[in-house]
Amino acid sequence: MTTYDREDFYDSDATQFSESDDDNFEGNFGVDPIDDLDQWIPPLFYLAKGSLQCIQNNKSSLENLCLACWEKGMHPHPFFNGGLCHPCKERLLHTMFSKSADGFHLYCTVCGSRSNACVNCTSSNCIKKYCVNCLNIWTDYSDKLVNNKSNDWICFLCLPEPNLLLQANHDWAQKVLFFHEPLSVYGPRALYWKKQPLRVLSLFDGIGTGLVALRKLGIQVEVYYASEVLTAAATVSRTRLGGVLQHIGSVGEVTERRLEEIAPIHLLIGGSPCNDFSAINRFPKDFYDPRGYSRYFFDFVRVLNLMRKINGQYQHLLWLFENVASMPQHYRDTISRHLDCQPAVIDAKNFSPQLRRRLFWGNIPGLFTVHAEQMTMDGEPLTLDKSLMPNSGRSAAQAKIRTLTTNTNSLLQGRTENCKSRKDLASLFPVRFSFQQDELRNADVENDVARHSKKGKKDSTSGINATDKHQRTVADEDDNQQTDVLWLQEIEHVFGLPRHFTDVGNMSRTDRQKLLGHAWSVPVIVSIFSNLKSYTK
Repeated sequence: MTTYDREDFYDSDATQFSESDDDNFEGNFGVDPIDDLDQWIPPLFYLAKGSLQCIQNNKSSLENLCLACWEKGMHPHPFFNGGLCHPCKERLLHTMFSKSADGFHLYCTVCGSRSNACVNCTSSNCIKKYCVNCLNIWTDYSDKLVNNKSNDWICFLCLPEPNLLLQANHDWAQKVLFFHEPLSVYGPRALYWKKQPLRVLSLFDGIGTGLVALRKLGIQVEVYYASEVLTAAATVSRTRLGGVLQHIGSVGEVTERRLEEIAPIHLLIGGSPCNDFSAINRFPKDFYDPRGYSRYFFDFVRVLNLMRKINGQYQHLLWLFENVASMPQHYRDTISRHLDCQPAVIDAKNFSPQLRRRLFWGNIPGLFTVHAEQMTMDGEPLTLDKSLMPNSGRSAAQAKIRTLTTNTNSLLQGRTENCKSRKDLASLFPVRFSFQQDELRNADVENDVARHSKKGKKDSTSGINATDKHQRTVADEDDNQQTDVLWLQEIEHVFGLPRHFTDVGNMSRTDRQKLLGHAWSVPVIVSIFSNLKSYTK
């Protein structure tokens, strides 16, 4: 879900402290909010009718009018022969793929507004919806449709009416792709897209979560080129995914000549290292500092521009770039300027039990779509309990957990420095389980989680060591109620991965968590890629 309200969220791959990215940071993240999205209603019926009368008298053109507010249109409408003003284009970008629980779109296909009186298309392959305002403007039988007096109605896209001024674009599916492109890209030349299995290039690939998401959606992938320098990450993705996945070395080795060899590419994805972008990194390096990680962003820009050139006008390039939402405003502005678009802000809390707020730049259809919080098959919220190992006697102490990063302290749900008692420390652990006291004292150390023992240990109320304490359980005031951190299998499930996905070779718990901390949240990427199913075989 693209969110605009400010929430507490956490992240840093470069800090040794367990704190939020925005604990001491103020800023405006993501695109500017669209106020009163659900309350907006297009202008009066008579304004539209007057404009249509001018068109019929050849005094005006529908392409020069906004089909939503009937002001001057500056952008082409993706579905119909007409225009959109800039505010209405932004509104339609945020609403055109939003769906309700019954699978139909939430907002009007023409104007992007939400009305209590809407009509769904009854075609078996169509899920589009039209508001009463637009139906009043474009039809003479809107009352019958709204009052359910007409059981069957095929919409303007599925069955165009030849005598109607509102004419559907015959190639509207491709125009939706161009609708998400910056004007500077698609303006000078025509772009082309053909339904076929995807050829994907993933920069800074990590453990291949992009390919995992595509496979979950059932999208055919012809080849998946992965650029990754970490041997452990490449080993995991090659072992678990194999098949179409081919590693092509570091991003520095992805030269123009190499890109020409693997062209064409349909989808380019990546998220450069976020160490120096995170707001709580106390000593960040600038974009142009050769010692820092920020400079790798320009490798993505370089590959993006080269791939557009190599693909030419015969292959449209879809792309997606991701990074942390806590970055300072001037960093976000620099990235937006080079990518020629603003980011969407998407929080994994709407798709998983984890707070993981990220910025996504790109031209994927539906990237800016407003999503409702997803539920389980039983209609229940996605809480941490669903990710805990079954039959383990473990229960979640909270519904959602903070961002899991490469830092082991992120397993705790707060800062240990602020704890004044054992009870305060116990409250930082996300998992509870019950054992008899004698069983707890004799429990074997498994999963690299050390159990708490009073003998020979430092008192938890003084000098708590953040690095050591999170690795062992801490007893609450009730001796039978114990606390624990998440197991690796549970962390993998939180990220939307199969349990034991990173259990490859003899990797330690710490190394596996580092790989997961760099990874994308698979449910978020699945949501972003979901609309690509209409553009692939």
